[in-house]
Amino acid sequence: MTTAPSSRFVELDGLRGIAALAVVVGHLLVTYDTYFPGTEPASLQFRYGAFGVQLFFLISGFVILMTARRQSSVSGFAVARFARLYPTYWIALAGTVMITLLWAESPERVTLTGVLANLTMVQRWFLIDGIDPVSWTLAIEMQFYILIGLLLWATRSRLTTRVVLLVMSTWLVVSLAVSVVAAPHSHGIPPEAVARTWKIILNVTLAEYGPLFASGCLMFLARTREVSWLWPVGGTVVATACATLLHSARYGAVVGGLCALMLIVTVRASTSPLRVAPVRWLGRVSFSLYIFHTALGYFLVHTFTPRLGRDAAVVVALLSLFLCAEALHRVGEVTATRALRNAMQRRWQSTPPSENVGLGR
Repeated sequence: MTTAPSSRFVELDGLRGIAALAVVVGHLLVTYDTYFPGTEPASLQFRYGAFGVQLFFLISGFVILMTARRQSSVSGFAVARFARLYPTYWIALAGTVMITLLWAESPERVTLTGVLANLTMVQRWFLIDGIDPVSWTLAIEMQFYILIGLLLWATRSRLTTRVVLLVMSTWLVVSLAVSVVAAPHSHGIPPEAVARTWKIILNVTLAEYGPLFASGCLMFLARTREVSWLWPVGGTVVATACATLLHSARYGAVVGGLCALMLIVTVRASTSPLRVAPVRWLGRVSFSLYIFHTALGYFLVHTFTPRLGRDAAVVVALLSLFLCAEALHRVGEVTATRALRNAMQRRWQSTPPSENVGLGR
């Protein structure tokens, strides 16, 4: 059954919340051990949390296309993105810098040059490490926003079905071609060990992640009955193939499963489990939770593990992160965003931008 989406696709909030929670739990249970080897291991090992990022990108493709189609100008889209992302990001960055400087375990990661570069959110483009390890995904999101902004400019804010199909299908073909060529240099190799030349090619074309954004866009068009569901199914196949070529068959299978999950949710009129209040709350604070959980979460786990044990320390850290996410959401995503948006509207535009947010919002 298909249905035209309402003004807000509530299920995407639920998916977004699950994606954010998966990333956070994976970091606290597993990734933490790579920073602090020899620490008491957690009883539960959740090694698939990082795939929440792929789900974020799928959701972003759907939502950002929907948002862009509501804009009457490129400036409207740019103001919406900038005002919605940067205030919260800057607050989270300031908190991460403070924790990192005060915590004797890793203060050397913070330099003036690094902080200034990280303020842009796209330090990854200049091969500068993020002070917060998760910030690399924001630079990838920004590449997608720039693509959509260029399309709005080229079409005078008329993102027709034909234009979207042409651009997204081209992106899928290019991604698959690059993945085939790059596979011998990337398949089964840790991302940080891939040769710089191939890393740059993969990053510029977004050969791995582009098919996820494109598939999300195609799912939006299918849900609004503008195209057949065969289009997003095709995008799913390409996204799975690229992930398999660049990583492994198991990796590709997980990506394919996430695409299938997104397809199921978007093809249904309603998915009740994603509408329950706690899941929707997670979706509401997901951006704040995502961009401000690593430094604080690791600090709390490191502090409480000797006193309470690893499992209890993870629970304490998770509950603390939920509280911080709610606070950051209210201060950054609501108050600061509204103030900056209003100021930018007065200066650069007269049409109010959309309320949707980044990282899948």
